[in-house]
Amino acid sequence: MRMRVWGRRAAMLAALAGTIAPGLAWGGVADCHLNKISELALKLERNQPIVEGSINGKAVRALLDTGSYRTMLTSTGAARLGLDVTKHYEAGKVAGVGGEVHIGSAPVDKLTIGSWQVNDLRLQVIDNSNVGPGVELILGQDIFSQADVELDFAHSIVRFFQPQGCDDVPLAYWAQSYAEALMKPPQGRRTANIVHVALNGYEFWATLDTGASHSSLQQRIAHRAGVHEDDAGVTPGGGSHGIGKDTINTWIGTFETFTIGDETVRNVKIRFGDYSRGWDPEKAGATDMLLGADFIKTHHIYIANSQNKLYFTNVGRPIFSVEPVAARTESEGGKSEDKGAGSN
Repeated sequence: MRMRVWGRRAAMLAALAGTIAPGLAWGGVADCHLNKISELALKLERNQPIVEGSINGKAVRALLDTGSYRTMLTSTGAARLGLDVTKHYEAGKVAGVGGEVHIGSAPVDKLTIGSWQVNDLRLQVIDNSNVGPGVELILGQDIFSQADVELDFAHSIVRFFQPQGCDDVPLAYWAQSYAEALMKPPQGRRTANIVHVALNGYEFWATLDTGASHSSLQQRIAHRAGVHEDDAGVTPGGGSHGIGKDTINTWIGTFETFTIGDETVRNVKIRFGDYSRGWDPEKAGATDMLLGADFIKTHHIYIANSQNKLYFTNVGRPIFSVEPVAARTESEGGKSEDKGAGSN
């Protein structure tokens, strides 16, 4: 855990956190300006962060999904909105832990989410996948990577910031003490927020994924951390899936320590399974864990894309939930289970 060194000025700024305005200098560094460019109210439904928006003036429900490399529409949403969808068979499919779905694209005149608006764009369209009841839009990293992002699920808020002159300034403005972790630098545009973590001392990469209702771990990493399916105390975890219809068998194991940056938590239960779907995760460059909405809602998180860092404070326990997510009927579009480690 890290402590601020400027004390009173940081506390005064924390009191102003609800009214951060463009050009506000803070943290005792005159050249650091934390400019809030947007704020979204969200609802957690089945452990999924949902926001309201519109496409061409028609209301849509959108899933905030930092684990998605780009913003996408479901095919049923595109049909309801009357969009002209072009199939892209030559482009292949979008793959997830539950299988593959065909992709296409559709022109959109105007997309509005909160105070954020963009005109004349083309959105990728995917065949119906398991993204939640009534959800037709997935907001991905092509939006999130453009700014710093504050995830405050405890207060049902997501904020977007454009910092200026804050390269060496810790940006957890709401707290006197905080933890931080380095993110993996992107190759080109950021397509995921990937952070270094460890289980029982074994180090690997995890993806911060707001679109995953629960955190999940690759089976091979559980084994390397000393936990196996047939160990005493390991129990069946039920089925897991994301994009696609296939289901992955999972187990729930207890790990002595989980470490992310400056935070270490002991005796954590985590769901694990073989989410690789037959490919080699190491060769594919996939991450081995998804830090889902269960982890995110027990932390106040600032994703500093501008610094390749995460700043966070713990606001609840346990940090991982292994409770099953209630299955939805086919009329609701599938299940709202976790997406599974290795999927984006």
